[in-house]
Amino acid sequence: MTKRASSLTLAVIVALGGCAGASGGNGLMTRALQQAARNARIAGIVPCSAITSIRDLHEDVHLVKNPRTGDTLEYFVLGDGARSKDVLVFFPGTGQIVPDWPTQMLTDSTYSPKIVHALGYRKDQDGPVSLCHDYHLVLFDYPGVGRSPSRTYTRDDVASDVDAMLQTVSRTFGLDTATVDPIGWSLGTTFATKYAFLSPASRPTRIIHDVVLIAGSPGGNLNGVAGENSGACVTTLFGASLTATGSLATTIKGDLSKLIFPYKGQGPKQSGTNSGCTATVTSSAVTLSVSLQCTALNNCIPYLLNAVASLKTPPWRATGGIDNGVYAQQRQQSNDWDVATCTTALPGFRSSGCTAFGATQQSITNGGICQTDTSNPSRPRSTHCARLAMSGKLTLLNGFEDLLIQWTYGAAMVAGLNAAHPGSATLHTYPGAAGHGLLIQHPKWTQDHIAAAIGS
Repeated sequence: MTKRASSLTLAVIVALGGCAGASGGNGLMTRALQQAARNARIAGIVPCSAITSIRDLHEDVHLVKNPRTGDTLEYFVLGDGARSKDVLVFFPGTGQIVPDWPTQMLTDSTYSPKIVHALGYRKDQDGPVSLCHDYHLVLFDYPGVGRSPSRTYTRDDVASDVDAMLQTVSRTFGLDTATVDPIGWSLGTTFATKYAFLSPASRPTRIIHDVVLIAGSPGGNLNGVAGENSGACVTTLFGASLTATGSLATTIKGDLSKLIFPYKGQGPKQSGTNSGCTATVTSSAVTLSVSLQCTALNNCIPYLLNAVASLKTPPWRATGGIDNGVYAQQRQQSNDWDVATCTTALPGFRSSGCTAFGATQQSITNGGICQTDTSNPSRPRSTHCARLAMSGKLTLLNGFEDLLIQWTYGAAMVAGLNAAHPGSATLHTYPGAAGHGLLIQHPKWTQDHIAAAIGS
């Protein structure tokens, strides 16, 4: 298997996603609304009414080069901004590209009637909330994806890149980006948090309103060990994925993709370090101690089919989604978040006051925002959390059956932030079965809670 072909499954590893006057859910729009939608599309901002799936927006891609870092980002701007001028910026997870964001986590059929024809559409996940209608959304890919040249980048670099992107969005589309709400999933929670940490010191005219993290952790493990919030099977497979080739690589990455959903018989006490999930990898096979559960009912099969289709679609086809080099960087960045912490944000999007408790693999500035005692890996305790200069709160959403980031680490992050900065964070854990792919399994619940967090 070639390097490019082997990357086809990387994007599905965890994180390896109104039009006033619309006539309810019947999908009909007035001529005036149709003309307004056409005008918005011409201006470069995709209106909600034009969305079938995020993948189908591939012709609306824009590029921006940040002169401060040399990075280039691909990005998309969509939404109606009917309720607020806030701009929601979505930070993708490990191996994730723009079309991997679940469409039903971003909009509903009232304002995006075409989504009922999309692969994986579920009527039970179609609710009354449309982030796309209420706000403007900016979705982007990390450097090295699609038409973006690949290079080494840190979390500080990406924070600067996102700032440059928002400046360009303002100039190009006349869109007010003075107030933003960073939203991240998995690895993207670390980038979203780092951006929220650095931006106020570097772009004080831009307000960070609310931060929403889906499956996040605080970082800064005092024992210097990375990955302690993951199940043993996940840690083993991630390690093996960096060197495996051929059919073995395909199997490993496929299993990792399916492990973002609860395995058969998994309960709320079986997550992360307590998952009971182990893996053995030989030169030709993978053996798991649990039975994977990938069905249409939990949205696993439609998610994987959509991911494969996206990787065959330009611009993502150019790199096969996330190529092996970018993927390896993302694993290094995850390590650094876990083993280091940074306390001070300097102008120029620079993290300072950083301390490493273990071996960093790329940069100490990739470190987290708290110090976390993991002497009991399933009951972490976060302290000395850095302040995020927000006008609102940080909201963390997670699932009890998360095998990649044990839900207790999100709880520790929220508790640590509130201890250091009272009232600054809140936690919402899905009350039923939900894994790391919470936003894929339960897009309606996720969208409702994002809307509530930002709207409050």
